[in-house]
Amino acid sequence: MSNLIHKMMKQAERAQDLHQKEREVLFENETLAVKILQAVSGAAMIGGLTQAETLIRLAGRVSFLVFLTAMGLALVAAVFTAHWKHQYKMWHVKGLAERNKEQRIRRFERSNSYLSAMRAGMWVSLLLIATGFLQLLIFLWTVGSIGQESTVAIESKMPANPTIERDARENGARPSL
Repeated sequence: MSNLIHKMMKQAERAQDLHQKEREVLFENETLAVKILQAVSGAAMIGGLTQAETLIRLAGRVSFLVFLTAMGLALVAAVFTAHWKHQYKMWHVKGLAERNKEQRIRRFERSNSYLSAMRAGMWVSLLLIATGFLQLLIFLWTVGSIGQESTVAIESKMPANPTIERDARENGARPSL
């Protein structure tokens, strides 16, 4: 009987160790995801600002402003997510250290609320990044293709070289095509 209890305790310890390792891996993955969300949204904002003139010309002013707004909000959400991640870990550690059962439960509840906020913040940041890029691509195709068609139409009505055409008319010659 004692041997069975000992085996069960060992299995419980192994299960707890595995759970702790999985939790650490998950924590590292969440850290990486938050860093990626911050990097992508921040770099997209900087890239958009450095290419503002080109993006406005190709996609339109409204699309450019929506893109910058989405990236800015995604960056803010990612920064809040990092803060909530810190708070989650801090309250989790405080909960583990607490001896009073009621206080321990309250600290774990607080930890879980920050964990939920962190995960929601990651989703918000991800959706804002995706929305910003998708709307920019849509406007690049729609505004860009409309702009391309109008440019082709205007160029086909214009003479190839206006100076040569004008000189030819002044000299009474027929302009060459």
